[in-house]
Amino acid sequence: MTDKLPWLGLRSIPGVGLVLAQRLLSRFGGPAAVFQASFRDLVTVKGITPAMAQAILGFRDWDQLEAQLARLAAQGAEMITRDDLRFPTLLKEIPYPPPFLFVKGTLAPEDDLAVAMVGTRGASYYGLKAGRRLAGALAGRGITVVSGLARGIDTAAHQGALEMSGRTLAVLGCGLDVVYPPENHQLYQEIPEHGALVTEFPLSTSPEARNFPIRNRLISGLALGVVVIEAGLKSGTAITVRYALDQGREVLAVPGPIDSPTSVGPHRLIQEGAKLVQDVEDIVSELPRLKKARGPLFAPASPGDRVAEAPGPARQVPEDPLLPLLGSEPVQLEELVQAAGLPVQDVLSRLTLLELQGLVQELPGKCFVLGN
Repeated sequence: MTDKLPWLGLRSIPGVGLVLAQRLLSRFGGPAAVFQASFRDLVTVKGITPAMAQAILGFRDWDQLEAQLARLAAQGAEMITRDDLRFPTLLKEIPYPPPFLFVKGTLAPEDDLAVAMVGTRGASYYGLKAGRRLAGALAGRGITVVSGLARGIDTAAHQGALEMSGRTLAVLGCGLDVVYPPENHQLYQEIPEHGALVTEFPLSTSPEARNFPIRNRLISGLALGVVVIEAGLKSGTAITVRYALDQGREVLAVPGPIDSPTSVGPHRLIQEGAKLVQDVEDIVSELPRLKKARGPLFAPASPGDRVAEAPGPARQVPEDPLLPLLGSEPVQLEELVQAAGLPVQDVLSRLTLLELQGLVQELPGKCFVLGN
C-alpha cells in the first residue's frame, strides 16, 4: 500500500467530508492511523457515528484506489497530499483545506504569490481585454494567475498569463481527463507546461453544476486576492467572493460601463469597499506580499499595464482567419461573426489577441479595422 492510499480511502468513506476528515486527522495524526484506530477510539471523534466507524474498520477497496492512482499516472498527472512539501501553502491556510489535490503540471514555491481572476462566462470585448491585459501584467512580474478555465474572463486570464510566459493555475470542476469547456482544449494542453491543472475531483468526474462551488473555494484559496471582472450579483463569481472573504483574502474589482449588466457585480463590490482596479499597480499595492515577486518585466507600473491601454506584443500571433476580413473600413462585430462562421466568444477572443499585437484596432460601436 502506498502512502497516498489512506488519504484516498478516508475520502471514500460515506459521510466523511472535509470537516470530519479534518477531525479524524487531528485526532489520530494521519490517515493511515485512522484506519488502524479501534472502534472505541473512532466513535470518540465528534460526528463519527458507529456506522462510519464500522465503515472505516471494514474498508477493503484498496485495489480500486491503486487502480485510480495508476490511471492518474497514465494521464501524466499525480495526487499531491497535504503532507507533501509541494502542497500549496496558501491552501493550507483556509478553513478545512482539501486533504489532497489531483494535479497535472507542477506546483511551485512561487505560486505562493498568486492572484485569482474571475468573472462572467458571457464576457464583453471590454472584459476579455481587461482580463487578458491585467493577467499578462501580473505574469510579467512573476505573479501566478489563478482561474477556473471557464469561458469568458477565466479564459482571458489564463491566455494573458501564457502570452507573457508566466505561470497560471487552472482549477477544474471535473476530473483531469475531462476537457471542459471543449473549446479550451488548447489551453488544457498548454497550462501544465506553465503551471498546473488542479482539481479535487477524481478522473472521469463530469462537470456537474454542484462541483463548481467546490472548485470556486479552491480558486480563492490558492490566491492572496481575487480580482473580479464583469459579473452579476448572483453568479459563480459571487460564490468565489464569499469564499474569499471567509478565507481572509482581499477582493478587488475592475469597473465597467455603467449601462452594462455585467458591471453590476464589480460596482457593488466597489461600493462595499473592494479595491477599484485600473492597472496592475492597484493590485500590487493592495497585496503587499506581491512586491516580493521578481518577474522578467518587474518594474514600476507603466501605461502599458493599464486596463485601457495595450501592453504591446508578447509573442507572435499565427495567421488568423479574421485578418482577411478586415481592412481600413470599419467592420461591425456582428458582421465579423457571420463572415467568419465562428462563435461570438471565439471571435472576441481572437480580436483581443490581435489588438494586443497591434494588428487590429477597435473603434466606437464595436467596429474594427486593421491596425496602423
